[in-house]
Amino acid sequence: MNDKSHVDFGQPIADDVLAKRFLLRDAPTVRAGVFSHGQPISFTRLTNTRPQPGRSLTPQPEEAFVFQMPLILSPDPGIRYTSGDLDASASARPGSCYLLDLRSSPTRRLDMPFDTMRLYLAQSAIEEFTDQKKRRRIGGLVQQNLGASDPVLFRLSHTLQAVLQQPDLTSALFVDYLALAFCEHVVMRYGRADPSLRPRRSGLAPWQMRRIEDFFAAHLHGNPSIADLARQCDLSTSYFGEAFRQTTGSTPHQWLLKRRIERAKSLLRETEASLATIASDCGFFDQSHFSRVFSRLEGCGPKDWRQQNR
Repeated sequence: MNDKSHVDFGQPIADDVLAKRFLLRDAPTVRAGVFSHGQPISFTRLTNTRPQPGRSLTPQPEEAFVFQMPLILSPDPGIRYTSGDLDASASARPGSCYLLDLRSSPTRRLDMPFDTMRLYLAQSAIEEFTDQKKRRRIGGLVQQNLGASDPVLFRLSHTLQAVLQQPDLTSALFVDYLALAFCEHVVMRYGRADPSLRPRRSGLAPWQMRRIEDFFAAHLHGNPSIADLARQCDLSTSYFGEAFRQTTGSTPHQWLLKRRIERAKSLLRETEASLATIASDCGFFDQSHFSRVFSRLEGCGPKDWRQQNR
C-alpha cells in the first residue's frame, strides 16, 4: 500500500501489496489524498480466516506509522520489530490500539484468525498537517502503553468497516473528513502536541462561500474531494475543513447532501420526473440511496413529499 502513489478518491480497492505481505486473499483499502505531498492517508481491513504457520513478510522501512485496531478478540498478535525490541504478547481485544513505527519494519503472527483495521499515516502527512495548522512540528508519534484502549479510533474503525463494506455508497468528501479527523486525533493524542499552540480560526469569507456554492451547483452530480473545495478558496485542506464547519455548522459532506436534497425537492415539486431520474440528476448513487437520505433529512420519503407539496 505505502509504495503506491495512486489516490482513489474515496473508492475502496484491493491492496495487493498488503494482501501479499499478510498472505491474504485481499485487503480492501480506501485512501484520502487530503495533502499535496507524500502518501495519502490509508485505511485497510485485514481479515485472516485461514491461519497458517509463520509471520507476515517483513516490509521495507519507511517514515510512517500504522495504527492496528482489532475488531475481534485475538489471543496473541505477536507483533515484533526486526530489532526485537517490541513484543505485544497480551491479548488483542476490540478497542485496543497498537501504534507501530514502520521505520522498524513490524511483523505479526499469522497462525491465528484476526480481523484488524489498519490506519496508515506518513510522517510527511503529519508535517504538512501541523504546518497547515501553524503548530510546532512533532518528531513522530509515541504510544506509552502498547495495546492501550483508544475509544475514538475504535469508533472510527467501525465507521471505516461500514465504508469498506458498502463501496457504492462511499463519498470522497466523507472519507476526506474521516482522514482529517483521524490526523487531528492522533497528532493531539500521540504526538504530544500542545493545544495552546492551536490558533483561533475564522470562518470562510463571503466570497469563498459563493465560490463553494457555485462549485457545488456545477458539480452536484459529482464526487468532489475536500482538496477540490479548498482550492476554490485558496486554502489548505485542514484549514478549509475547520473554517467550513465554523461557517456552516456542518461538514462539507453533510452540506453537499443538503444541497442535493434541496435540488431534488425542486424537481419533485416542479416536474414529473421519476425518482430514479431525480436521484441521478442530483448526484445520488441510485434511487434507494436517494430515498434513504431524503427520508432521514425530511422525515418522509420523496414520493410522499411530492404528493404533499405539489
